[in-house]
Amino acid sequence: MKCLSCGQNMVTKLARTPRGPVCYDVCQSCCGIWFDAGEMDATVFQLYGSVERSSTDKAEGVSEARRDCPRCPNQVLDKVFFLAYSDILLDYCRTCHGFWLDGGEYKRINQDLRELKNTDNRGEIEPLERWILAFMKSLGYSVGRCGSLIYGYPVIPPYSW
Repeated sequence: MKCLSCGQNMVTKLARTPRGPVCYDVCQSCCGIWFDAGEMDATVFQLYGSVERSSTDKAEGVSEARRDCPRCPNQVLDKVFFLAYSDILLDYCRTCHGFWLDGGEYKRINQDLRELKNTDNRGEIEPLERWILAFMKSLGYSVGRCGSLIYGYPVIPPYSW
């Protein structure tokens, strides 16, 4: 497989994970990575659920160049954000469900996931709570926090008659 960023030949790497061995493709020149379906979930820092399933909403208004899927002929990769609040932009194939990560994005994803996992016992907003609040706001909810309770309600615009 050719690297989607620099065109160099990629090599297949084997990673031993808690979920078993996983093979993925990496560019030794620019550190770009191609993950087939399920491979990113198996290798990233784990919280609960699927990172891949939460990273498939199409990013709107992104001006980066579009890329072709290295696995599916005539399939263009969609730009998606890693999680709702993140500024990490990934390339996703809606046919084979693979992900392309540019060099450095894998490390940033793991840093974000570790931050979400960390807890803070001083009463400050924890990273996971910060993400939940940002996500609810992105859905149009008015949100707040009272102690450890996060609450939200839909914002209904006033009628304009």
